[in-house]
Amino acid sequence: MLNCRDVGTNATEFLSGALPIKTNLLVTWHVVRCANCRRAVIQIITMLIALRKREAKPVSEEQVQAWLQALEEHNHTHPH
Repeated sequence: MLNCRDVGTNATEFLSGALPIKTNLLVTWHVVRCANCRRAVIQIITMLIALRKREAKPVSEEQVQAWLQALEEHNHTHPH
């Protein structure tokens, strides 16, 4: 049986249909039984639908650098 962390780890592959059949069935079974994971999957689907409706805009180099700096700061304060 999978737990919530396992479902979160496999969420992207689950929604894209890229999981092996056995894992897909285990994730589906967990999502059916777990309200929190079901809500999380619904939120991801809702976000993906909303993003598809938006016109894509190129990202500026300034924004990329800001994201990289934020990621570096996060990794510095939260080492793995």
